[in-house]
Amino acid sequence: MDESKEIKNLELLAPKQSKLKLYLYLLVVILLAVFLRVYKLDQIPPSLNWDEAAAGYNAFTIANWGQDEWGQTFPLIFTSFRDDKHPVHIYTAAVFVKLFGLSDFTTRLPAAVFGVLAVILIFFLTKKLLKSNLAAFFASFLLAISPYNIQFSRGLWEINFALFYLILGLFLFYLGLEKKNYLLTGSFVAFIVSMLSYHSAKVVVPAVLLTLIVFYFKQLIKLKEKFYLGLGIFLLFIILMVLNPKIAGLARVNQNKFSEEQIKKTEIYQKTKNQTLAYGEIVGRQYLSHFSFAYLYEKGDPTPRNSIKVLGEFYKFEAPLFLLGLIFLIWSRSKVSMVLLVWLLSAPLPSALVQGAPNASRALFMMGVMQLVEGFAVAKILNWLSKGKFSLPQVKLTNFKYGLGIALIIISLISLKEFTDYYFGNYAKKDAIDWQYGMKEVVNFVQKYPDYSRVYMTDVRSQPYIFFLYYLKYPLPKYLSTVQLNQDERSYKYNTVYSFDKYQFGGWDVVQSMPDPGLVYVVEDSKYGGLAHLKDFARYEKIKFPDGGAAFYIVSKY
Repeated sequence: MDESKEIKNLELLAPKQSKLKLYLYLLVVILLAVFLRVYKLDQIPPSLNWDEAAAGYNAFTIANWGQDEWGQTFPLIFTSFRDDKHPVHIYTAAVFVKLFGLSDFTTRLPAAVFGVLAVILIFFLTKKLLKSNLAAFFASFLLAISPYNIQFSRGLWEINFALFYLILGLFLFYLGLEKKNYLLTGSFVAFIVSMLSYHSAKVVVPAVLLTLIVFYFKQLIKLKEKFYLGLGIFLLFIILMVLNPKIAGLARVNQNKFSEEQIKKTEIYQKTKNQTLAYGEIVGRQYLSHFSFAYLYEKGDPTPRNSIKVLGEFYKFEAPLFLLGLIFLIWSRSKVSMVLLVWLLSAPLPSALVQGAPNASRALFMMGVMQLVEGFAVAKILNWLSKGKFSLPQVKLTNFKYGLGIALIIISLISLKEFTDYYFGNYAKKDAIDWQYGMKEVVNFVQKYPDYSRVYMTDVRSQPYIFFLYYLKYPLPKYLSTVQLNQDERSYKYNTVYSFDKYQFGGWDVVQSMPDPGLVYVVEDSKYGGLAHLKDFARYEKIKFPDGGAAFYIVSKY
């Protein structure tokens, strides 16, 4: 199919309306997106998790000393908990921290901002690909109210950064192709930044980019240096990634690979004793789980930090829209439809290839493309109505079309209310422990009583040291001069630092904690009642979860 026929196929002939009215509608969507991502941002989720605190503290040290917590100067990959964190969200957060200071709000704000930017950009990408204002508006609106996107916009995750730069790469690619300028080269840079943002992008971005090159090769080679420069930069990055396991993310892959026991339990292995085929069985099963109704529309990701678990990653009313949009897209048989299908079908692969699927964070690229497909369906149906494709006696088609559009928006807002009622209500109370709630309160206590000579903190929560560094805004040079790393290989994965300054994390007999002057102990609820010298402690502080349960007990002689 040639390009002119392809565009004609995809064009939806949206109703003529002034640009001012269109962008006023978009502005309303943007304001809604901002509110949903910024309202009570420092309170819900109820506390920073360890990865947020780590990214926030490293952003703080980069902003003030140009080094990460390990003393590395402007690293490309952050060692952090020895899990090799990506740089994009940390360097972006460093700008916010430098401008506004370190706080829970400023740490989370970059993800919220990029969530809103994705809502804006999906509008322009959809408009560019499908030539439809209606499709663009609904794709943007659906992403703005998406429980999936809201969830990952309210914490300093890498997800929104990777998604934004993929969308930006696609938009710049098509714009550069149309205008025949260096925006095309910029698209390759945006794709690289997406890959530097999150591991999943290292699977999805190459698949999407290869599809673009294959389908638009004849046009690309006519642009000569604009294409070759971008491609050369991208290939250099691929070579760098191959040569550097940290950039490739091999450490993370090894942490989450399937165990030998899992492989041997598969039906295929039982019959063939072939581990490769058995691996394929697990991957296939996990891949399909991302398209199950339960995951998409009922329960979502079972991990509390990734989902509220009582609703799906998408709203139920989106299911028929997605199915119709997918049919329309396949039926169009265009280059654009093939690119979108590759985006959609490759999105669950990063999650399927390791254990723990379905996983919303690893399958993040299902966001954006699904809303785009749904927007396509809405626009197609409404424009069919405006062109009289259906016979509806005694009903003016124009009025019916607008009524249907308004009804869809109302249904969307009702679904949004159901999500926000739970998210801003029970979610913060029910799943507080999964957000490491109580660590901020512990550090606040320590700051309130600075005269203790030694603070013993339980390591029952992973990486407790990072919360002390973060909330104390601890100077990097002072930290590096006193830090002692945990040398026990079994422990450092969840407790990298044994101690710094007067703070010790684990490594003592909690039950035998001694009520000596100058010492303070932070112990978990399960150990508190069994303290051998409990009656000899004079001070007892109880750190409570939002639902009233005990998070920690703090005990000392005075």
